Amino acid sequence: MPKNPSFWRRITARRETLTRYLSLVTTVLLMVVFGLIRSSFLGPRNIVNILKDLSPVMVMACGEAFVLLLGSIDLSIGAIASCSAVLLTVLLPVMGPWAYAVVLGYGVLTGLLNGFLHTRLGVPSFIATLSTQAIWQSCAYLISGGQPLTMLPPVWPYVNWGKIIFLEAVPLLFLVALAVLVAYAFINRLTAVGRVVTATGANERAAWLMGCNVRRSKMLAFLCSGLGAAIGGILFAIKLKSGIPTVGTQYTMLAIAAAVLGGVSMTGGKGAIALTLLGAMLITVIQNGMNVIGVNGLWQQIIFGSLLLAAIYLNSDKSHKGLIVK
Repeated sequence: MPKNPSFWRRITARRETLTRYLSLVTTVLLMVVFGLIRSSFLGPRNIVNILKDLSPVMVMACGEAFVLLLGSIDLSIGAIASCSAVLLTVLLPVMGPWAYAVVLGYGVLTGLLNGFLHTRLGVPSFIATLSTQAIWQSCAYLISGGQPLTMLPPVWPYVNWGKIIFLEAVPLLFLVALAVLVAYAFINRLTAVGRVVTATGANERAAWLMGCNVRRSKMLAFLCSGLGAAIGGILFAIKLKSGIPTVGTQYTMLAIAAAVLGGVSMTGGKGAIALTLLGAMLITVIQNGMNVIGVNGLWQQIIFGSLLLAAIYLNSDKSHKGLIVK
């Protein structure tokens, strides 16, 4: 085994690049393996299913990536998505298409609340979002009565756009999620406040000394996270034509894993939101493939947990202060 320190430094220096391409290469390899095991995996119908399943995960991961870039974390996105799905199902018969605006507004408010608790009251993001997670999950149960709500035929004209498929392979749901990804990537890379988010995660004190509005950047990050979770909830409701009060519960971990597998560092200040597409695609392919070949659901959770641990290891900065959630 090589003992030259420079060898290990070169390996460490390439970790970020390795992770970026590892998600893409692994996704392609897994698609080939699953396709060989079950030929139906690569069929047009299943490709449409993969892209539909990918859409809410990708949107939620984009919002979570903003918060991770700060070196913080948002644990409430799954509950926000669940509550959004229930709200949309309840409001569509009453408000028609205006229900979409109300749910999006709800997402913005949840993000602002998380940002307020963290920036104004000084509550660590882990504790703040863990608390609001319980609030929004309970709200989802209360609104739905603890039962899944089905969208009745009178509201179908407002949700049938979720059935639209272009070129027999690209669902409109995926295009909506892709538009959100592009918008978030634009904000992060090409706007001043978006760049401050990354700078704050890299070194908050240095960003503040340079005159950056650190508090505003944190509020933006949590706002984008809440809005992304609400959009994810809308996509869940459209895809399933129902409001399930637990639909987003398992997707908190999956969204975090997707962002980290896309190269976003959990210590903050490193990564690109656009690459969350790769992480979300890898997770969705694994999930869909295991369902297609009949892997037990409990084993699926073990695999996802292992995947998240591997992603955190590959993206953690060994030369820095380590994994600190602010």
